[in-house]
Amino acid sequence: MQVTLQDIATLLNGTIEGDAQAIVSSFGRIEEAVEGQITFLSNPKYEPYIYQTKASAVLVPNNFVPAEKVAANLIRVEDPYTALALLMQWASKETTPSYEGVSKESFIHPSVKLPNKCYIAPFVYIAEEVVLGEGCSIYPHSYIGKGCKIGANAIIHSHVSIYPECEIGDRCILHAGTVIGADGFGFAPSESGYTKIPQLGNVVIEDDVEIGANTCIDRAVMGSTRISKGCKLDNLIQVGHNCTIGEHTVMAAQGGMAGSSQIGSWCRTGGQIGIAGHVSVGNHVDMGGQTGILGNIKDGRKLLGSPAMDLSTAMRSFTIIPKLPQLLKRIEELEDKINQISTTSCNNKH
Repeated sequence: MQVTLQDIATLLNGTIEGDAQAIVSSFGRIEEAVEGQITFLSNPKYEPYIYQTKASAVLVPNNFVPAEKVAANLIRVEDPYTALALLMQWASKETTPSYEGVSKESFIHPSVKLPNKCYIAPFVYIAEEVVLGEGCSIYPHSYIGKGCKIGANAIIHSHVSIYPECEIGDRCILHAGTVIGADGFGFAPSESGYTKIPQLGNVVIEDDVEIGANTCIDRAVMGSTRISKGCKLDNLIQVGHNCTIGEHTVMAAQGGMAGSSQIGSWCRTGGQIGIAGHVSVGNHVDMGGQTGILGNIKDGRKLLGSPAMDLSTAMRSFTIIPKLPQLLKRIEELEDKINQISTTSCNNKH
């Protein structure tokens, strides 16, 4: 990437303070960026670094007022974080190799109609009756089962397994090792052991969903496990059978949803959250790392802790926990004093 600050400002609808013809070629973190790189300032706690950075340019908010001289060129934008994302998307498209065509080393069932434009890498297996959308890309060693639907411009990275009859929407991105549509964890207990309950449903992933590496989304017993449009799932997430995740919800790594649980739209979860089976979480709910959800949650709550508590209650509770040994010692001392007073009082009466 070799681009002038003027070109960047035009792309981002920003305003330059400094040399508009300065060139940047890569990105860097504000605390370690060097000449020729562009960085950003979004969080105020990183402001001290802007006075020290060696970066050639910094994306800053329109209302940023420096407390001292800044050596770097500035590009003022409405939201530096969003602007950075747009700039990195543009850079990625400009610098990432574009592949097209169908490898002779792939296996594609004769019943599959290939779109006019697509990329099928070596060692891909595509079973019968699969529907492929225009512009989709499927990378090496991925498996697409019978009757699956892959949307337009979807990207299926290496070693992804999509079990039969599952649906992937337009512009979805599935990262390496993702498993879509494996059997849900369904077994009927009996005196002789556990009888497997066939999982006869599927998984439906709507448009513009991104799923991280090694995430597993189980197929439904009946009906569909559904990931709604715009969702972003991190690595190593487990979504059980018949779960539903609402539109534009984001989940950090190592979260888990037990069977038939639901999360509403525009929710956010930290890492390692857990949601019990058949539990419903409302819309616009924030769940901090390791939050454990054991019951239904109404819209708009901010939760932390296991079992989950309102964020403010959890924070107060967590400040008390380290003091518990000291508080216990004080309680025991007070009990001893009370017992001594009671014994003395009784002796005086006699």
